[in-house]
Amino acid sequence: MDVNIVRYILIFESVSIGLISLLINFLEPYLPIFISRGFRYGRCSSKVHHVILTKLEIPKRWFGHYYIICGPAMIFLFCLALNKYFYNENAPEIVLSLLDTLLGTSRKALVSIESVILAIVVFSIHIWKRIYEMYYVCVFSDQKINIFHYVLTFLHYSTTVLSLIGESEGFVRGSHMDLSLHNLTTVQLMCAFIFLWSTYMQLESNFILAGLRKNQHGDIVTKEHKIPFGGLFKYISNPLQFTEIIMYIMLSGFLWQTSTFHYVTLFVIINQIECAVLYDQWYRNTFKNYPKERKILIPYIW
Repeated sequence: MDVNIVRYILIFESVSIGLISLLINFLEPYLPIFISRGFRYGRCSSKVHHVILTKLEIPKRWFGHYYIICGPAMIFLFCLALNKYFYNENAPEIVLSLLDTLLGTSRKALVSIESVILAIVVFSIHIWKRIYEMYYVCVFSDQKINIFHYVLTFLHYSTTVLSLIGESEGFVRGSHMDLSLHNLTTVQLMCAFIFLWSTYMQLESNFILAGLRKNQHGDIVTKEHKIPFGGLFKYISNPLQFTEIIMYIMLSGFLWQTSTFHYVTLFVIINQIECAVLYDQWYRNTFKNYPKERKILIPYIW
């Protein structure tokens, strides 16, 4: 089937989240309860009870399930990419068939194998770091998320992985390549460095948030929310969303030839901006002494 299903899924997700975000931001008092409670989650979740939606809510910590799946998947893709690099062998037929089905049979090898390997390496580092954060750093409260967010996150990581390799040498039938590390440009290497810096700053921010719920001995003493200080929190309310956006922009930077992955980045930008707006509102409404000089998402600007 010569239809890029992944691209249409990403466009649908971006448009849907964008429209719902506008409704939440400007018309929430007039919206049905199920939209507000279904869309909001975590510290920003709606306090209005809804009988049906309550039964569709799951623990927020279940977000970690995706990283457990995605981590080994990235190692598998890395091995396939190296196999192409050193032995010039295409991916297994089952992988090629899956990509043909979801990204279309006319997809082309637009991205060099060197660029893809670099993308897989830095994204793998990020995913395994997220596994460490989810299970050894973050201290989750008893808050829940709607199953809608659980499914949306599954689609996000699925489409991200498929978009990462779907238009690259080694993952397109009959693709050929000129093996050379010189194919990597200075801009791509800089994007990779900024990506790794961002994921490190995300880790630092999670350590700060977790520290708010622990004593000096590292024991969890509370699950209440407090005002975070230090790191990027000195400048913005949402370092996690800020660094997430930067990471995907950097991935788009060294996969600039692709025609699909940029839709992943678009979705991340829309989604993370809305999360940042809601979290900043929550902080300022909850804590009367919240630092007024902090920006929402972009240091010194907004």
